[in-house]
Amino acid sequence: MSSLLRSLTDAVRPEYGLFAVANVIDGRLVGSSVDGTMEPRTRITAGHDGLIIETAYSDGYVHTVYNRFERWDGPPPVDDWEELWSGRLLLKSELIGVEAWAACYPHDTEFDLGQGDTTWSTRVATKVLRTEQEPGFLNAIARIELYKIQFWA
Repeated sequence: MSSLLRSLTDAVRPEYGLFAVANVIDGRLVGSSVDGTMEPRTRITAGHDGLIIETAYSDGYVHTVYNRFERWDGPPPVDDWEELWSGRLLLKSELIGVEAWAACYPHDTEFDLGQGDTTWSTRVATKVLRTEQEPGFLNAIARIELYKIQFWA
């Protein structure tokens, strides 16, 4: 059974309902998901070195999403979260970060994978937490999007 080696939870305010995960080199996010060479096409757009993730609610609803980065020593157990994507990412740096896509905002948090120049097996899963629907009130007074981005070699 695989073990969780490290994790970090971070928040990001998506721009246009999109945020990017990319290498951090010399304190900057770099790679196809942030340099304009990769355009979002589906809910998850994966390049060889990063991800662009479209939030579940990108209809002008400005909100914060929460990401949990996880490094495992093998494939993590499957749970009841909705799997959005799984595949392989080649990351040059051992550090990754997240930022609003195409916004040029600085990233706040860096997650240390423990090794660079690695092709990682990666899984992105999501869960949306909502208040219950009440007659006469908006559909989602409270709505929180969670994303797990899991890595293992």
